[in-house]
Amino acid sequence: MLSRGDAVVYKCRGLYKVEDIGTLDFSFVDNSKQYYTLQSVEDAGDKAYVPADDETNIRRPVSRDEALDLIRRMPQIEVLQVKNEKFREQEYKECISDFCPENWVKVLKTTYKRTKSRGSVTSLDRKYQMLLEHALYSEFAFALGIPASEMQSFIASHVETESGNKA
Repeated sequence: MLSRGDAVVYKCRGLYKVEDIGTLDFSFVDNSKQYYTLQSVEDAGDKAYVPADDETNIRRPVSRDEALDLIRRMPQIEVLQVKNEKFREQEYKECISDFCPENWVKVLKTTYKRTKSRGSVTSLDRKYQMLLEHALYSEFAFALGIPASEMQSFIASHVETESGNKA
């Protein structure tokens, strides 16, 4: 059970704080059910309402050690092997459906590799890059106490330092 003020990751949308727990006064929801009211940490206009008895779309953010460990392991994380282009988006969605940061890295590495080999980014890959970079960087920023805007350079320098080469 979460408490008011707790930080959570909501789907692939980034970091949120639990603003309230209780019933909602909307005509389209079950008024006897408890909901978490989630407020985006980065966007004051972005709220989400999640049933308190179904936490499948939210999880606690990674810890500092977990974030640093994942960053260290980025060079070893495999890219996806998509066999049929028609199903690329479906494979991306399946991979990130558990909202696991390591799987986000897998999809990101796949999109970066494809962009590099093609010489340009496809709209599909760009969509997932933007979504997952935001989700990953906001969570890591929270865990590491570094602004999200500095996360890309932090990761690049940390991966270089740890493994001797860039991811």
